[in-house]
Amino acid sequence: MKALTLILTFAIIVAFSQTLVTHSYLQRNLYSMLNHTQQHINETSSCVYQINVKTSCHSPPLTTDAIGISIGDAEGNELLAQLDGPIIGKFEFKRCTTVPFKLLGRCIGKICSMYLARIGSVGWKPESITAYQNDYPPVTFNFNYFIPQHQNSGYDYCHKKVVN
Repeated sequence: MKALTLILTFAIIVAFSQTLVTHSYLQRNLYSMLNHTQQHINETSSCVYQINVKTSCHSPPLTTDAIGISIGDAEGNELLAQLDGPIIGKFEFKRCTTVPFKLLGRCIGKICSMYLARIGSVGWKPESITAYQNDYPPVTFNFNYFIPQHQNSGYDYCHKKVVN
């Protein structure tokens, strides 16, 4: 079910990113989305997660593929996000670099699962991803393989499951 949710999320992101919309329409939708997100955050406790993404030196020189991440705990709680930059839905991952991201979401227990999904034609090979959260030591997931397109790939150390 988690895999289906992540795939559907990215399918929707790709569909919207390839649609031409007017600037004012985009602003209204962005405002609406941010307002809904802020209301959700206000209704529940929220935490900040630091995610450091290290791209392998064997990755393509630069990828603009959409990269999604799912982090979860042993209770089945998970956070889904797209790793993007200053332009919504757009980020360039360069080989041999480490890039920090901050995720804001509801508080979950100790992170023990991480899945990635990729949409695009360039390809991407992360070396490792380290997640930092308050009250728990950092956890590193070593990937060091190309993330396949249109499917989840990652680790579930909560239940000792690996999906490549």
